[in-house]
Amino acid sequence: MANRNTTPEAGSVDQAMNRVLAAEREAVEAVERCRMEAARILTDAEEQARRVSRRVDERIKAANRIADKSVEGSLREILGSEPEAAASGARDIERLDRAVHALVSEIIGSA
Repeated sequence: MANRNTTPEAGSVDQAMNRVLAAEREAVEAVERCRMEAARILTDAEEQARRVSRRVDERIKAANRIADKSVEGSLREILGSEPEAAASGARDIERLDRAVHALVSEIIGSA
């Protein structure tokens, strides 16, 4: 009986099989490189999102501080330079009412 590996067809089959195996190995390696690149891109995107979130938080806090100072200034204007001086009585209630209205107007932006 003849050995199958010695026939010309067997050699070309072996070569074809080797090419298939090599192509499969290259494909597996390419998929792994793609996985690694995707993981890197995801990590970079997550870090960028965290940086953006921190900047947004900082800007919101800064805007709140500015608004707080503005409201405090408006309240001081309405109540006088010493808020403790507003003790009681109808006049103080009216001043407090104006202060609340000014605060609401400041917050919602309407007059």
